Amino acid sequence: MTATMKILIACEYSGTVRDAFIKRGHQAISCDLLPTDVPGPHYHGSVFDLIDENNNNDWDMMIAHPPCTDLAVSGAAWFAKKRMAGQQQASASFFMMLAKADIPQIVIENPVCVMSSLWRKPDQTIQPWMFGHMEQKATCLWLKNTPPLAPTSIVTGK
Repeated sequence: MTATMKILIACEYSGTVRDAFIKRGHQAISCDLLPTDVPGPHYHGSVFDLIDENNNNDWDMMIAHPPCTDLAVSGAAWFAKKRMAGQQQASASFFMMLAKADIPQIVIENPVCVMSSLWRKPDQTIQPWMFGHMEQKATCLWLKNTPPLAPTSIVTGK
């Protein structure tokens, strides 16, 4: 049996990922600036309140879903405006603060975005069709001490 882990789900208010880990016997909490959509362990506030070095929370893993609005290449037409306003730099800084958190295992999820050139290429790119859904949406994962995801149910189109 796998040991129980203490997992922080950053930038999540839906509770979906949090609850999936809880169902598997882990101690998980979601965290977001928004309140949670469903009852369950949730911190309504800044993720950095929970991963501040002085808090000594001893997280085993963090799965983070930082906002992609200012980073995703799908919004490249607005990059110049976002850079001028400082939005893109602020979003990239937030992403990097998550990536550099002192947590043994980290997964950061984002669509194809500028972090590939500002920091480094993602460790893995997955698609919903690799996990039982017909949609196509490249999702990048930056991994720290975690194995790549293995497809669970590949769906092929007609």
